[in-house]
Parts: sequence; C-alpha cells; structure tokens
Amino acid sequence: MKGIKEISEQIRESITQFLEAVEGTESFLNAAILDMKKRLAEAKDLVATEIAEEERLKRTYQEAIDAARMWGNKADTAEQEGNRVRASEARQRTQQYMSRADDYKHQIDAQEAVIAHLKRALHEFYQQFRDAAGRAEELHQRQKRAETRTELYHLLSDEIANGVSEALERAEQKLKATEAKVEVLEGKSRQANTEAEMTGENLNLDEALAELKDDVLGSGRK
Repeated sequence: MKGIKEISEQIRESITQFLEAVEGTESFLNAAILDMKKRLAEAKDLVATEIAEEERLKRTYQEAIDAARMWGNKADTAEQEGNRVRASEARQRTQQYMSRADDYKHQIDAQEAVIAHLKRALHEFYQQFRDAAGRAEELHQRQKRAETRTELYHLLSDEIANGVSEALERAEQKLKATEAKVEVLEGKSRQANTEAEMTGENLNLDEALAELKDDVLGSGRK
C-alpha cells in the first residue's frame, strides 16, 4: 500500500505537469495571436499604400483631363484665329493627354479592383483575428478555472481523507490493544481477589474447628 507522502508527491507532480502544459499552450497561443496582430497591422499598411496609390492615379488622371481640356481650348482659340498649325499642334496635345487619361483610368479601375480584393481579404483576416482572440480569451479563462478546480480538488483530495482514515484506524488499533491489556489486568485482579477470599475462608474454618475441638476436649476433662 502506498504511503500518504508518496501519494501526495504523485498528485503534486501531476498538477505541476498539468500547469506546465497549460502555460506552454498559453505561451504558444499568445505568440500566435501576436503574430496575427502583427500580420493584421502589416496588411492594413499594404491596403493603405494601395489606397494612396489609387489616390495618386486619380490625381494624375484629373491632371491629364485638365491638360487635355486646356489644349482643347487652345486648339479652339487657334482655329478661331485661323492659325491652323497652332490649332493642329494643340489638337495633338489634346489627344495625347486624353490618351494618357484613358491609361490612368484603366489603371484606376484595376487598382480599385485590387483594393476591393485586399479589403475583403483584410476584413476576413480581421474576423479571423477577432475569432482567434476571443477563442484565446475563452481558453485562458477555462485554463484559469481548470487550475482553480485542480487546486481545489488537490486540497480536498482523497489523500487527506485517506490520511485521516489511516490515523483513525491506528488510533482504534491502539485503543483496542490498550483495552485488551486492561481486560487482562482486570482478569488477573479478579483472580487474585478470588484466591485471597478463598484463602481467608479456609483460615477462618480451621480456627473455628480448632476452637470447637478445644471446647469439646475441655468439657471432657471436667
């Protein structure tokens, strides 16, 4: 049968191993959450960079539109003045800026599509991060409750009850041994008293017979 000390050491060792496993899991989980948080920040920066690029393309597009409009006005003015050479050059510049504006418009459309995709991906990752963080918090609370329950059951474990039970059993055995000794001593005492009483009765009987004999003999002499 295992001793109380050995059982206690085994329980404490099990609790220590459990807590170390929980702490290791919690550390790994925290590292994963921190990594997701870092990635989320980097993803936000990437989206912000792409949005800034979109704004730059829109400004450049508007500048090309404004330039095309300006050269178009110059072409109209040159035609009104009858300056065909200048009007032709202005029309060419107008077409150049309109062509450039069309290119920027295509880039803007493509950029908007990329940003929309990035935003969806960022939103999905953010939801994953929130879910992971919430799950991590839940697991953390469950771990704390498990630690509390483990400590409670350790305090109220069977080793305490077994220890008390064994102590009571030893006390009862000791009491029984003491009671047995008392019974033996009482038996010897009763036997001694009985023998003493019997010896006393025999002495009294002998004295009585002796006295009776003396009386009888004395009467005969007279």
